[in-house]
Amino acid sequence: MRPRPAVADIRADTNIPCLASTLLRAFAAGSAFVGIYDDHDHLRFANTAFREAFGVAIGQSVTFSDIILNAARGGNALRIGSDDPIAFIADAQTRRRGEVESPRQRAFPIDFVDDRWFWCTETLFPDGWIVLVGSDITSLKRTEKRLSLERDQALLLSGLDELTGVPNRRFTLARLDALLRAQSSGGPDVCIALVDLDHFKSINDTFGHETGDIALRHFSQHCIATLPNKTLVGRLGGEEFLIIFQGENCSTAKTALDELLLSIPPVSSRLPAHVCISITFSAGVARATSGENRDDLLSRADRSLYVAKRRGRSRVEIDEVVERDGSQAST
Repeated sequence: MRPRPAVADIRADTNIPCLASTLLRAFAAGSAFVGIYDDHDHLRFANTAFREAFGVAIGQSVTFSDIILNAARGGNALRIGSDDPIAFIADAQTRRRGEVESPRQRAFPIDFVDDRWFWCTETLFPDGWIVLVGSDITSLKRTEKRLSLERDQALLLSGLDELTGVPNRRFTLARLDALLRAQSSGGPDVCIALVDLDHFKSINDTFGHETGDIALRHFSQHCIATLPNKTLVGRLGGEEFLIIFQGENCSTAKTALDELLLSIPPVSSRLPAHVCISITFSAGVARATSGENRDDLLSRADRSLYVAKRRGRSRVEIDEVVERDGSQAST
């Protein structure tokens, strides 16, 4: 009975007649590309996948540098990600070549303009020859991209108020902290408004919480559509909102809020035809002073909000603060 063959190591001196031909047939037929460079960096052998990927023909005299320069001219689909192909080649050669006493490998990804990705393994031998093998990882990259987009979407959603679709309390306050830090380092001025919908409890009590939710969404979307693009509208909770103005002073912010107050359409969704709910709000405006922290700024805005409510609601009041130019905004 013929003995069963045993596993053997793949070495150049392995005495198995079919080994070399089997490996060569696999490289020739597979989707992975294989290229072999000599010690002068001439491409000496390349399978079909390599030639198609890099636009190389049998019988052509080609070096590694030729392939990169050809890509820079649009002659093949390789994306090199550099406006200076000469510098790119010089940088790549510092990693590709060098004196080695035993085979050295490095691995790296490359991509093509048609969005195909390959994971490459390059082996440098002591005699200066290099074997490059690239395996298609396009499907893995697409999965990675999809997961990244899903992660970004989850992070985005985690910062949104589920009911109104505007940033939630945590996101809004974190953004305010970041803007205050930027202002203390020479960034644009930060002006905020604490906004509270007037008599909101009566809407819930009279028409139900579902209608109250509609009113909150209605107000939020009107803020987004009406206020300047750089303005951040966030819901702190209940019927209270924080509006952050970047690069604006208190007077400009008050003007924008006064216009907002006068332009809110009435709420009529899911109500009898003869019923419309008018929405108004009270707001307190304050501008951050240099080095001021979030709690102090919010406290001043809240003080102005209280003044607006005390003076009859449906109005915007500015906190009294000394402006940087020496002028003073009054309540």
